[in-house]
Amino acid sequence: MGLGGKSVSVVGSAGDFLTALDYKTGRVAWRKPITGGGVGAGLLATAGGLLFAADGSGNFMALDSRDGKPLWHTRIGNASNAPETYLVDGRQHVLIAVTDTLYAFTLY
Repeated sequence: MGLGGKSVSVVGSAGDFLTALDYKTGRVAWRKPITGGGVGAGLLATAGGLLFAADGSGNFMALDSRDGKPLWHTRIGNASNAPETYLVDGRQHVLIAVTDTLYAFTLY
């Protein structure tokens, strides 16, 4: 069954980054350092140029997808799923779960 364990070699730490790649060239477009163990729950990119991510320190943030600049953030705890978006009465919302709590934010 292959339950013999595993070996881990740590060479050093370059840190945790969120890295955007240019899909046409494969080159790095931008890199943003992420605290607390990186992005664990997943990402959400919108057609309006926003990128939503949660880091390992319990922060939920919106970034400009073109350059990675932070636009907004809040500390809600460690996300348990990737953010989702939905539309109600012409207003876009972002939904994210943190353990047994759902948080919804309205985009203006």
